[in-house]
Amino acid sequence: MADAAGPLAGVRVLDLSWIGVGCITTWLLAELGADVWKIEPVDGSDNARTMEPLVRGIGVNHLVFDRGKKSLPVDFRHPEGRRVYLAVADAVDVVVEGMRPGVADRLGVGADALRPRNPALSYVTLPGYGSGGPLSARAGHDLNYAAMAGVLSMARHEHPTPAPVQVADWLAASLAALAAVSGVHQAGRTRRGVVAESSLFDGAMFSLVVAQAQALMLGREVGPQTSMLNGELACYAVYQCADGEPLAVAALEERFWRRFCALTGIDDEGAQHDRARQDRLRATVAEVLATRTRAEWLALFGEEDVCVSPVLSVAEGLQLPHVRERAGVTRMQHPDGSVVEAPAAPLRLGPRGVGDVARTPALGEGARELLGLGGLSVAEIDRLHGAGVVFAP
Repeated sequence: MADAAGPLAGVRVLDLSWIGVGCITTWLLAELGADVWKIEPVDGSDNARTMEPLVRGIGVNHLVFDRGKKSLPVDFRHPEGRRVYLAVADAVDVVVEGMRPGVADRLGVGADALRPRNPALSYVTLPGYGSGGPLSARAGHDLNYAAMAGVLSMARHEHPTPAPVQVADWLAASLAALAAVSGVHQAGRTRRGVVAESSLFDGAMFSLVVAQAQALMLGREVGPQTSMLNGELACYAVYQCADGEPLAVAALEERFWRRFCALTGIDDEGAQHDRARQDRLRATVAEVLATRTRAEWLALFGEEDVCVSPVLSVAEGLQLPHVRERAGVTRMQHPDGSVVEAPAAPLRLGPRGVGDVARTPALGEGARELLGLGGLSVAEIDRLHGAGVVFAP
């Protein structure tokens, strides 16, 4: 981070996304220094704390995405729950919400209820298919959004499979974080925040901008092996070596490709970008790379600029010296007191230290702080805690 506190120090955020993608958005905001309160059920159920897979009884998603946050359990079904939520929303800068369109409004906790009381508030929502359109009320997950947007059609399989990463979730969450930061910036100038939407379906669509541009501007279908980044060119593909280990070749630029051919002894006959001769060239590259093991090829390429990489597993990637030296893995405290390794946030605003140990909040940890900021007295907080409206130990 740029300083110890982070650039969003002093910014207060309510995370009303339960176990949804908004948890990723607010994790990024917390990494930037914002004070984030996770809104939870008062009994600690139905959220990332208990969702499998578990690490000694605690959900991995909770350990990763809720670290650095605080906790405010509120029962919206209780008549006073809404009043409590409105009070604390008056004291924050950003609300991130991941309900279906219209649900927050029906509960009386949506943008229309909050922003007249707090015009500087930025309200960011992450609906599945968006708040408008024929699909807006439909339930879905990343796989559905990827399927409908066209992401899965780009896979080079006879029978398409789920995308290896959740492109809709991650892009929508990142764009929502950008919207939140933009809203805070605008409120600093005008005292009025923004109402923003980053739907998961739009996140999947955003991942296909280049392919979509080709489909729209060239009037052609885009799919497997129809673009240079999707298997069309032999110089940008994955090949098997003699030991069956895969090697990724991405020598798109001519200087990289020329050096690759020189080192492997391949004569491409000038066909690098000749679409009509790609099948033959691909077969030639595959035949040559199959003559040596992956380790042998990597030793031959050494430090040469040929854009060739081994295809590693997730676990292997985490052990790369490059990842470790750049602090791509951090440490965090498990609720049982032990310290576990966890993936670091991808944001880099300066040198990243490795000494700090992040932690996730216990249920209700930090609740009294926010309730006090919302104007509730200690006696009132005690009463609400006793009535089960909030959990504020």
